[in-house]
Order: sequence, then structure tokens, then C-alpha cells
Amino acid sequence: MLAHLTRADGLWLEGELLRQGLARVYTFPDNRRGAPAMLALEREARDARRGLWADPFYAVRTPADAPQHLGSFELVEGRVVEAARVRDTVFLNFGADWRKAFTVRLDAEAVDLCRAVGFDPLALKGTQVRVRGYIRRDRERALMDVSHPEAIERL
Repeated sequence: MLAHLTRADGLWLEGELLRQGLARVYTFPDNRRGAPAMLALEREARDARRGLWADPFYAVRTPADAPQHLGSFELVEGRVVEAARVRDTVFLNFGADWRKAFTVRLDAEAVDLCRAVGFDPLALKGTQVRVRGYIRRDRERALMDVSHPEAIERL
């Protein structure tokens, strides 16, 4: 069971861990409450290089770095070169050759969640974004499946 913990004096424990740089934000399609506040606290700690953000192991990756981090939860920042819908799936490609470039994939359920909050992932073409999730290999490219809109930050 997932929960947010608040001490009797009102201190939000997850928020404090994020503020100190002792955690990264990891949300789920069915548990996204508080994501904007958590992302802001994580950003503050990352910018100040507090806690884990001072360790290169937790560095924000580039699309070119993504293939070197298969199987791990990563934050990747880059410009979306192409955004395309193929049937019910949206692909955000971070390079000219979609067969080899780092790609983010949103399935039909993720696209529906995006629509429900007024977010169109197809409008991200040309935009600098930060995405978070697990990287895996898909043919010749590194791929990240994104299941909900909070896993994509427009920069």
C-alpha cells in the first residue's frame, strides 16, 4: 500500500526526503496525487545538488546516454524531434531516425490519462522535456514506456 506520511507537527515526510535530495519522484497511473509539489521539491534539490543529486549515478541522462542505462529507472532530458501517433499509441522520438533514437512510448491508456488533464503529447514536438521511467531495449533503440502525464515535464 502506498501512502503519504505526515508527522503530528505537519511535516510531510516524502516532501522532506525530496527537499533533502534523499529520494526521486516515482509516480504511478493510479497514484499521482501530489506530483506537482513533489516534482518541484525534487527540482529544488537537484538544482542545489543536494543528497543523491550530487552523485553522478543519479545524474539526469541525455537521449544519447539512455542506451547505457537499460533496465534502470532514469530521468532523461532532451528535445522531442518527432511526435507521432501509430494506431492508439503515441511515440516521442528524440532523434531523426526513430529506429535508433531514444523513444518514449505512451499506450492508449496513457494517452487517455493525458487527454483527461488537457495534455496532448503530440504537441511536444520541438519541445525540451524531462521524462522519467525505466529504460529498456526495443530493437535497436532505447525505449521508455510512460504510463501517465506526470512522468513528462515540459521544460
